[in-house]
Amino acid sequence: MLKNYFFISILFIFVYGSSYSDGLSLYKQHKYSEALKQFENAAKDNDNQAMYAIGIMYINADGVQKNPQKAFDWFKKAAKLGNIYAFNQLGNIYASGQIVPKDYKKALYWFEKAAKLGNSNAAYNLGYFYTGGLGVDADLKKALSWYEASAKAGNINAQINLGFMYIAGHGTKVNYKKAAYWINKAKNTGNQKANLIWNEFHLEDYMDKK
Repeated sequence: MLKNYFFISILFIFVYGSSYSDGLSLYKQHKYSEALKQFENAAKDNDNQAMYAIGIMYINADGVQKNPQKAFDWFKKAAKLGNIYAFNQLGNIYASGQIVPKDYKKALYWFEKAAKLGNSNAAYNLGYFYTGGLGVDADLKKALSWYEASAKAGNINAQINLGFMYIAGHGTKVNYKKAAYWINKAKNTGNQKANLIWNEFHLEDYMDKK
């Protein structure tokens, strides 16, 4: 009897453990109703990835009626369990004021939590907040630091902003060589804005010649 109990317990864990990955596979196939069921099963077992996925489905109206408030509630549940993407989503929500009243300080709080765990979008958002003084005193050195963290992780917008800060000398000394390095990275992805900055400031002249 004890052996059977352990077998059932292991099977239960396996079923719930696979629910998120099964749901993700179904979601990618646009089988949204089936995906939602799998995510809900995983969420019952406190899977924060599944909770986040459900929030995304309600934001995007993927197989469900669009419901930003439900999305917000699911993001909060996922964030409570440490989901860094939910941290960033909550920051976006508080920054936009579209679901809850706009609150830059709360947005900053959530962006910082995500950025410190390596989320490049949150790091970019922090750079933007420190540039504009949103929910915090403007601090171009901190903005530069967060843009750099985001840029190193491949965020194109951060690469462009970081490059421009080196051009303008915002939070740092003017450095066209560093500007060229970062703008070139963004330009190589096909980004038109980066291409315009590249040409306008003749940044090719500042690239290392090999």
